[in-house]
Amino acid sequence: MKTTSPARLIYTRSLLALLLWLAIVHSARAEPLAEQTQWLAITLNHAERDGLWACRVAGDALWIARSDIKKLGLRAPADNHEWIELSALPGVQVSVDALAQQATILASASALDNQQHLVSKAPEHVSGYPLAEPISALTLAYSLYASETETSRQVSTQTTLTASGVVPGILRSSFSSRTGDESSSAHTRLMTQWQWDNPASLTSLTLGDSITTGTSWSRQVRFGGLHFARNFQLNPQLNTAPRAQYSDSVVLPSTVDLYIDGLKQSSQNVAPGDYLLDTLPTFTGSGQAQVVVTDINGQRRTVLLDLYGAPGMLAEGLSSGALDLGWARQNYAVRSDDYAASPMLDSGWRYGVNNHLTLALHTEQQRRMHHAGIGSDWLISPRAGIVSQHIAYSDSQYGQGIKWGAGWQWNGNGTGISASTVRSEKNFADNARMSGTLPARRSDTLWVSHSFRHAGTLGAGWVQQNLQGSEQRYLNASWSATLPLQISATLSYTRSLSDASHTVQLMMTIPFGSHDTLSVQASRNTPRLDYRHQPNEQTGGWSWQAGQSFGENGEKYADVGNLSRYGEWHIGMERGDHTRSQYATGEGSLTLLDSTLHALRYNEQGLALISTHGIGHVPVLLENRPAGETDDEGYLLLTDLPRYHNSKVTIDPLSLPADVMTPVTDIYARPGTATAVKVDFDVHHAVSVQARLVNSRHQPLPMGSAVSTPRGATIVGRDGFIWLEDPPLPGELVVTTAQGTCRVALPPTQSSTSRLNLGEQPCR
Repeated sequence: MKTTSPARLIYTRSLLALLLWLAIVHSARAEPLAEQTQWLAITLNHAERDGLWACRVAGDALWIARSDIKKLGLRAPADNHEWIELSALPGVQVSVDALAQQATILASASALDNQQHLVSKAPEHVSGYPLAEPISALTLAYSLYASETETSRQVSTQTTLTASGVVPGILRSSFSSRTGDESSSAHTRLMTQWQWDNPASLTSLTLGDSITTGTSWSRQVRFGGLHFARNFQLNPQLNTAPRAQYSDSVVLPSTVDLYIDGLKQSSQNVAPGDYLLDTLPTFTGSGQAQVVVTDINGQRRTVLLDLYGAPGMLAEGLSSGALDLGWARQNYAVRSDDYAASPMLDSGWRYGVNNHLTLALHTEQQRRMHHAGIGSDWLISPRAGIVSQHIAYSDSQYGQGIKWGAGWQWNGNGTGISASTVRSEKNFADNARMSGTLPARRSDTLWVSHSFRHAGTLGAGWVQQNLQGSEQRYLNASWSATLPLQISATLSYTRSLSDASHTVQLMMTIPFGSHDTLSVQASRNTPRLDYRHQPNEQTGGWSWQAGQSFGENGEKYADVGNLSRYGEWHIGMERGDHTRSQYATGEGSLTLLDSTLHALRYNEQGLALISTHGIGHVPVLLENRPAGETDDEGYLLLTDLPRYHNSKVTIDPLSLPADVMTPVTDIYARPGTATAVKVDFDVHHAVSVQARLVNSRHQPLPMGSAVSTPRGATIVGRDGFIWLEDPPLPGELVVTTAQGTCRVALPPTQSSTSRLNLGEQPCR
């Protein structure tokens, strides 16, 4: 039998012990014991993370679940272990304060793995203000015109009847009437339609008379039928233009400020890690943006970006479209119900492929005409501008034809350049041609303008059009500027290359105060002088104007008008060598709101009826600006409110008498899918009630007992006294004491005083 030497035996045992220790350590590192799990607060790069995190502490090592690693924004290792030791990750330092139950993590930029998407947009004011309720509204808008000359008299009227709040959507119908010579009298219906808006999906549905939406390179027609389209106007805060993106990373909690052309647009806080910033587009042309990143230590760095505004394009992933189906309108404003016999279709769709490319599809269909086209807008770069192109094909009774066009525009540093050309073959047809309007065979334009810092804006253009054989060409140059003392001047020159004629015109407007202006217009044939006085748009008042032209006719005119909350009215006359006439005009509306008839100015926006429940002369503010005060019956009507915007209406409680109270002082007015809303402030005379509560033995209830009322809660004071603000009379109080619950019946009162002492009241 072979024996093992003591040295070999010691070596073998040592090797087995080392392997066992390594296995234990690896097992401990791979899966720490469950009973060591602790819930710790975590701070990453000096940024506190919300909530408590499940951690496992083994000596000086800190373990955390893989799912929480991603939530913290750290880069996880490639293995499949459920628990990961943070201190073993490259670029990560961990310290644990067991007494404070907090872990502090310091991670380098390479150890961070999250990206925050920052959308730069105008700040939205979020509050708990209530929203006004829609009410029914019936409005008749009118525009009147009467004139008399030496040979004729004429009276014309345009009216629009609008109803909302009774049924979903808005129903409107417009009419035109004129009379004078018996042969020229007529009454015509213009448009009748019902429109329903869905702000949630940003879509609008219209039944009745409409105008086709089409695309920028198609022609619109009037029709009767169905119109369904994406309507971005339902959300005024939505910016549909492409946005330049900027990505960066921060190690410490930081603030990212965005400036466009020197104006601050947004300020957002970012946690350590990567972030992606969507910048706001400029309105037109190119601009420069500054991204200022400031960390918690005050270290600041600035990055410059070039932006380009393209309002005609769509942001990445955004789409819009329209479907128009019906019968083309014929002899509009001449006949009330004249529609084509054959139905028509017009449909278009646009899609933002990315922030540099927007595609468009368009089709028009009739029984004997088929039309389809495709177009695109390509933002090459802020330095190269936008290239647009389209092509359309048609097959109709005129034959097969093609229409195509291309254009380029660039804006930057005060300079704007645009050029375009459109060509149509002789046989090309669309819905407009089927209705009798021929397309232009060729149209070319070129425009250049530049704004000088102290010398105004200089522009020049060239236009050439071929309208079915009639060719017209023009050259135009203009200069406009604002001179000292707010004097505005415009000089323009137009030359027709077709007949070699030209026109030069100079116009200057000189203000005198805030309401009076003198206009001087000089041209080769008819120099003119006008003086005008205009009232304040808000308060109204009288207006007058007079003028005279010099030359062959030597015409002169005078006009006097009045602008009030009920409408606008004018009378005037014109005199000349061959002209002698006088006229009168009126414009306004009659609106039935809440069973009350109101005479108003002509209004195409929303209405808000303010009610203070019969308490008059309460000052009302609109967007923190004075808007008027309620009348003797407690009403005030606000006009010209944006339909899909929250307009804040406020009353000042400090302006109310001491015995008058209101639970709400701010309400949002948003007409939206209706044309009118009612802003109802619960303004009322408050009554302060004092009583002494006693039990069945006429002893006062214990101090501190809880008292519940339908309008709030209070407690019993010393010796059983309570004080109530505006309780329901009659009403009931519920009192909870240590012995149980009892009830107090409040009697009705006929007194008009604001302070009422009910005396001793039993609680049963």
